[in-house]
Amino acid sequence: MVVRTAFSIDVVAEADADVVTIAGVVDENADLSPLLRLGARPIRVHLRGVRRINSFGVRSWMDAIRHVPITAKLSFVHCPPPVVDQCNMVSGFLGHGALDSFYAPMTCAECDEQLDQLFETEVCRANGAKLPLTPCPRCGRPMEVDDLEDQYLLFVRDSM
Repeated sequence: MVVRTAFSIDVVAEADADVVTIAGVVDENADLSPLLRLGARPIRVHLRGVRRINSFGVRSWMDAIRHVPITAKLSFVHCPPPVVDQCNMVSGFLGHGALDSFYAPMTCAECDEQLDQLFETEVCRANGAKLPLTPCPRCGRPMEVDDLEDQYLLFVRDSM
């Protein structure tokens, strides 16, 4: 029995950039070949839908991202925790690109509310490589990242 994981990649040519949307599990079944066909136009890679990346997926990703033309402005947006983890662990995971926005798993110690909150990398850099204050949507108290903040934000400091 073969178990296939869901994966999708879509490329849309917008007026100012090629927008690549990737969702699902990046593993041995993920077809990243559309990345190989991108040209020198600006490229914005939207990764919110990525649920997991395994070791084979990392290798395939690295091979594909290295083929993106160096002349293309490459940015990554809406990066979920599995992508942030890879950025922190694998040197060159984003090729010559920049991580512009990411989600961090937040939790409230007062009421146990949990959510993935979107942050802009530049805002965190300007805040001394720290997350800005995030009020809990339920009780209004400050939320904390559900991880070691310094470790989770390594990619922010590394790109300063």
